[in-house]
Amino acid sequence: MDIASNKKVTQGVAWASTASWGCQLLSFAIYTGLARLLDPETFGLVAIAGVYIALIQVLVAQGFGMAIIQRPQVDNKHLDSAFWIAMTTAFLFCFLSHLFGGQIARLFGEPRIAAVIGWLSLSLFFYAMSSVQMAILTRELNFRALAVRSLLATTIAGAVGLAMAFFGWGVWSLVGQQLANAILGSVFMWWSVSWRPGLRISRQHLGDLYKFSLSVTGNDLLWFFSQKSDQTMVGYGFGSLGLGPYSLASRLPTLLHDAIIGPLQSVAFPTLSKLQSEPLRFERALLKFCEVSTLISFPLFAGIVAIAPSLVPWLFGPKWLAAIPLLQILAIYGAVRSALAFMHPLMLSKGRAGLYLAMNVILTSLTLTGCFVAVHWNPRAIALSVVLTMLLFAAIFLVIARRPLELRILPLLKTFVFPGVTSLFMLIVVTFVRRFISMIFAPAISVVVCVVAGVVVYCLTAYYGRPDLLKAIWELVASHIFSSSCASRLDAPPMPGDYVVKAAPGSSES
Repeated sequence: MDIASNKKVTQGVAWASTASWGCQLLSFAIYTGLARLLDPETFGLVAIAGVYIALIQVLVAQGFGMAIIQRPQVDNKHLDSAFWIAMTTAFLFCFLSHLFGGQIARLFGEPRIAAVIGWLSLSLFFYAMSSVQMAILTRELNFRALAVRSLLATTIAGAVGLAMAFFGWGVWSLVGQQLANAILGSVFMWWSVSWRPGLRISRQHLGDLYKFSLSVTGNDLLWFFSQKSDQTMVGYGFGSLGLGPYSLASRLPTLLHDAIIGPLQSVAFPTLSKLQSEPLRFERALLKFCEVSTLISFPLFAGIVAIAPSLVPWLFGPKWLAAIPLLQILAIYGAVRSALAFMHPLMLSKGRAGLYLAMNVILTSLTLTGCFVAVHWNPRAIALSVVLTMLLFAAIFLVIARRPLELRILPLLKTFVFPGVTSLFMLIVVTFVRRFISMIFAPAISVVVCVVAGVVVYCLTAYYGRPDLLKAIWELVASHIFSSSCASRLDAPPMPGDYVVKAAPGSSES
């Protein structure tokens, strides 16, 4: 790769990192504001409709975006065909959503969500209208345009939602926010890309795309059912009043997981792929990825468990107290997910796409079964079920994948010992500090004191126990975590950013 191309990749991943962190922080700030203005039942209504819309989006996308990015050669017939099929599919599902919205509402015992589903289904059009443009920009590594689009759409749509909530629009403020985001995102995409669709559909070119996109769609559907089964069952079993606190509780662990693990996964796949022929260096790189990620993620999730009783009322208000135990349980789930985060790049770097698909099927089956059983109790039982099924999946994965991946289990498990023990020690200290401080000070001061105490305890323990890992983390942060230089620090050969991996939705799940 020449210097100009290498510079383009470096700039691209820097913009991707900016967009990822910026949108996550903006979204969480907006979500916090809306949570203080609206009640849990309102969030639950939109969350139920959101689960349905998320499923339909997978069917509308059909993996065309990833297929366009993956193909060595793409011409206008590929783009035109993908665009019009996506638009036709969006129109079909929008029509069906209006037609059967009442039946879906009755299924969840919430007749009010029929209208919410009808309005939110309009976002499918704008999603379809911008899907090809987004693929073009990603293919060209034009992450600057994608970053600007994401940040602007998130900011303006958030302002719309907050204004509507402030003036008493209730559930429609959340609907308005999501529609505004979809519309603005589509407008920015069309403004950023010069390509315009022609009035043609080529069966041959569609066939070219479907060769790759069908497998992507299959994995996306498995991802959906493995990651949304808990919210679906909470909505089905306990309605909007149960799903409101549950959806809020899942927000923070998901944000932290995506922000920490996502950048490292982007580096892990190309790094491990280049080391396939060097087993010793491959294993060292994998173990280093696991050590660094868990040294960052474990204390954050442990901290959430410790300070949740003060954090929730401070950020969201006392009406969200039901979310506290759910947040603590789902934080544990986030920690388990982070421990398994590099199993996906491990399988793909070894060329085991079939094994990856099989493991996704197993995870989805376990999650669905656990949620079906737990729905007979309460939302906490469902949250516990996803933790237990993820642990069971981890055990099954290590048994099944040990030989085909040439994976040594004991060294892998050892990488989790120090971060786990240190985080547990920090959790105990912070829990005692919070119980003492919360009797004297307000939740805001209690949270600040606990965070400072946790950071000091954990950093001192890590400094004396594993200074090498602490140094590696500092270097990752200093190099903006996304840049290719972090790959070389993880015992990989020099890699000047040969390519950027856009992970599939399920990539961070197992």
